[in-house]
Amino acid sequence: MKTVSGEDRLNRGATGFRGNIAVIAGSGATKSFGARIISTYVALYFVGIGGDPITLGLMTSIASVIQCGTLFLGGIISDHYGRRRSMVLAAFYSVLFPVFYAIVQDWRIFMVLTVVAAFEAVSHPASRAIVADSLPSEKRTTGIATLQVVSSFPVIFAPLIGGWLIEAYGLIDGFRLACIYTTATALVSALIIFFFLKETMPDKAGQKPGLLSDEVLRDFAERLRQLPRSLRALLVSYSLVTFANGLVGQYYILYAASIIGLSELDWGIVVSLQFLVANILWIPGGWISDKVGKRKVMILSVLTCAPCTIIFALSQSFVQAAIAGLLLIATGIYYAPAHEALQADLTPKVVRGRIVALWGIGNAISVALGALVGGFLYQLVSPEAPFYVFTAVELTAAFLIISFVREPSVREA
Repeated sequence: MKTVSGEDRLNRGATGFRGNIAVIAGSGATKSFGARIISTYVALYFVGIGGDPITLGLMTSIASVIQCGTLFLGGIISDHYGRRRSMVLAAFYSVLFPVFYAIVQDWRIFMVLTVVAAFEAVSHPASRAIVADSLPSEKRTTGIATLQVVSSFPVIFAPLIGGWLIEAYGLIDGFRLACIYTTATALVSALIIFFFLKETMPDKAGQKPGLLSDEVLRDFAERLRQLPRSLRALLVSYSLVTFANGLVGQYYILYAASIIGLSELDWGIVVSLQFLVANILWIPGGWISDKVGKRKVMILSVLTCAPCTIIFALSQSFVQAAIAGLLLIATGIYYAPAHEALQADLTPKVVRGRIVALWGIGNAISVALGALVGGFLYQLVSPEAPFYVFTAVELTAAFLIISFVREPSVREA
């Protein structure tokens, strides 16, 4: 196992939750709280200003395709020039879009803005890489889960606030008021990153090759060829899970409102309860993953989550929809932290940003396809169809993990 310097141990701390991890947690909590107030209701608002399920899926799909190139550049920037720079620029870039959303009431312009906002993804590889760099390998899953809990705890209340604003002021005005608040939280989040985040990549001596030079691209291609089979299978399985979530992610609220008959506030209560359950289960789930094995937890999570969307599609009341929504979280919440930790275990630090970018590109393509297919299924086949296909895709991902993914005997630092 690779050694960790005394300075790295000091920076990481006994539990890993200090320094950059604390900065990312604070910034993420601030930004996510504001963003979730509006993101919970984006699909409903988009349809309310003239869009439909197919154009909603198309918007999500195009934004995800844009992310592919952005993530590729972000991964190279992260490993080539450092993590911090792209995170700061993207943080301030993201402040602009809630302002525009508050002004726009045409679904076509809203669609264009959402696509342009996707360029913020340039910072995602850097963010993931800094988290992996800053956590001790033996406690990665617990550390990632703790980070997710701290980052998302305030989000528990965000859907309720958004639902109340829409109930009190109507869909259009309530959503616009939420966007104004989101702008303020995004600005505070960006300032936290700017003032407190520290770089984790050491300075490279000598002249750096160009960002997209032949040398850099050849090195990236060679690194990809050397990936272990378990890491390749891990990346593909996550893409399948992401595709499955893309099938249904934008259509939960449409189904809840138009088929089950829930109000905006009802749905806000369901989503808030989901975040509450997630925050309760994340850290124990991460601890279990570190103790019994990440692969085992991932398999169990996918297999038990797979049928939950069918339960949701069969719901006919608020109580039934809430139970289905909570089951989705209670079973599926363990997968992502275990995957991210296992991916870090399998990936050398020097290429971690680029592998995170590759992971993100696969996920972006999967979301693009999933959202598009989900929109067509919802509108042209039946509203229930995306939820049934979700189950089949999740089971396929579980088979891939069982067959090809193995945990390393030596973890990367």
